[in-house]
Amino acid sequence: MSGLSPNLFDRRFRDLMDMGRARLPSLAPDWTDHNAHDPGITLMELLAWSAEAQLYSLGRMRRDERLAYAAMLGLLPAGTRAATGYLWSDRQNLASPVRTYAKAVVIAPETAINVVGVEAPSFRPMDRLLWVPGKIVGLKTRYADGRVTDHTTVNEQGRTFFLPFGGVAGRQDVLSMEYKCRDAQGMFSGMQRKEREGARLAIGIQAALPHGGAGIEEVAELNPLDWTPLDAVLVVGDNRLPLKIVSDSTQGFLATGVLLFDLDHVETVPQRFTIELRARNGFPRPPRLYHLEPNVIPITQGQTITREPHEATGLPNWSFMLEATGLRFARGEEPLLALSVAEPTGEKPWRRCDRLSEQGPQDHVYELNTATGEVTFGNGINGRMPPRGSLVLVSYAVSDGEKGAVARNRKWRVAGFDGVFGVNPEPISGGASTTGWIGERREARRRSKDDHALVSEDDLVAAALALPLLDVVRAWVPKPDERIPRTGVVRLVVLRGRAPGEEAGAVPETKRWLEAIRRRLADRMPLGTRLVVMGPRYMDFSLRAVIETQQGRNPETIKQEIERQLRQRLALVDADRDSPLRQPGVPVAQRDLAAWIRATDGVNRVVNLSLIRGDGHTVENIQVPQSGLPRLDMARSIIDVKRPATGGVR
Repeated sequence: MSGLSPNLFDRRFRDLMDMGRARLPSLAPDWTDHNAHDPGITLMELLAWSAEAQLYSLGRMRRDERLAYAAMLGLLPAGTRAATGYLWSDRQNLASPVRTYAKAVVIAPETAINVVGVEAPSFRPMDRLLWVPGKIVGLKTRYADGRVTDHTTVNEQGRTFFLPFGGVAGRQDVLSMEYKCRDAQGMFSGMQRKEREGARLAIGIQAALPHGGAGIEEVAELNPLDWTPLDAVLVVGDNRLPLKIVSDSTQGFLATGVLLFDLDHVETVPQRFTIELRARNGFPRPPRLYHLEPNVIPITQGQTITREPHEATGLPNWSFMLEATGLRFARGEEPLLALSVAEPTGEKPWRRCDRLSEQGPQDHVYELNTATGEVTFGNGINGRMPPRGSLVLVSYAVSDGEKGAVARNRKWRVAGFDGVFGVNPEPISGGASTTGWIGERREARRRSKDDHALVSEDDLVAAALALPLLDVVRAWVPKPDERIPRTGVVRLVVLRGRAPGEEAGAVPETKRWLEAIRRRLADRMPLGTRLVVMGPRYMDFSLRAVIETQQGRNPETIKQEIERQLRQRLALVDADRDSPLRQPGVPVAQRDLAAWIRATDGVNRVVNLSLIRGDGHTVENIQVPQSGLPRLDMARSIIDVKRPATGGVR
């Protein structure tokens, strides 16, 4: 085997058998005989022999065979990935354009954007944008039942998150944003249609990450089936005009990003206008926002090379190197934006092919080495040769990869604007170098780790907790009822994250949220297994207690401490805890609660304690099924803390 080829044959038959035996105790605890005479071990030996043969065959494949095999697995090469982010107007700076400019401005895609005082590559807008100076004067949620919540002040402060569509986030809830332009002529500031043609209005969203999220750069994209498209309407007086959202990097208000609106069909807009937003099918989980603001600029690092010329030599298999390094393209995307050959008969586009050896003499094709940026043409037998002296014109995008990363809260300048334009509240990230063979192997290993079959209960639970943006904070597989025969159905119970002060289950785990989880996991289940995703069965109860304090202690203070202790010990979901959460299927015993209360500092004795089920019956224990969790209703509980009688001593 050539020393230039990667060594894929690094696991032998014995290695594979050892790996298989090591996993048996966790996957099949009842399987204790791991000797060679066991039929299961015989089957494992067969599989190990087959895997060894496959690894040996893969290790001897040629480069083109490896690439074809990788393509079949969906492991396509990718070019340099540009760092991206969002630039927000700096309203705190009195000299900022958002405070000083009155007229609307069109920001072209080729506009240079640079960090102030930091050595960093140049950035560009991701689209042609209409920047409209002004201010949000009203941000309200109108619910289906007619209630209205005003978020204007909270949105301006941007320090605490709010629920723009409430805790349920149904399809009929509407978020209304009223905007006042600084220019009395309105949104377009008297621009001609040709001047503003193709410009998009951008509205930025700063979203709160799900429970346990570490940073926006770590948020993966949701499956398009998991988040709903947004509908937008422009309201001007009594007129309502549908607005097309051409891009939504917020993934339906669930992540930080930008909404881009098409304005080409909008004729005139006065100084004040309103944009209404709603989810077409409701949300998989309620969005949580810190801030909403128009005029946010989505930026990307790099530049576009337009019609770079190369003179053809007329020789067979002629090739040239692209002048700029860092060819930028996504997986499955065409690396070059355009390639054409200017011949005496006119300019004709040529297309990229995988292998020239499969092409005919008149095919206008070329090969591209995405790793090196080398373009190769045919020899007149396999692929047409560009005529001698003809110009080959190439357009492509390049970036500096990971060198484009910028820390958060940097100041930025935008060409065409005076002074510092704004800041980036989140890091500019996501840049990466061109993937090679090593990168593809790394991607294959990542996929095998993240997308492997969910064989064990631990696999299923871990996969549910790792789902991006869906905010699963607890998950478990309830023990099957021995009285019911197994039918190939696996039940997964999941608990949704909650906002501070919101009790677990106060907002139910919606059908749409449960279905989004099931859809992400079902394809990874073993064949013949059906996955059912359900919310917890909450066993509501309250308590009545009469408690006597120690001499000289404040009853109100002790009552507050008792309530805090009960909430802590019976907590179902909480990120900042020293004690473990309440486990599913564990009953709540009257004697346990009495012991907890007696252990509270300042308590002399528990005079009386009763547990009341949700149906009003008084019981000694709250029974909880394997799929359930006990939930204390503190609002309906009565805790009477009294001072002791004169000289009261235990």
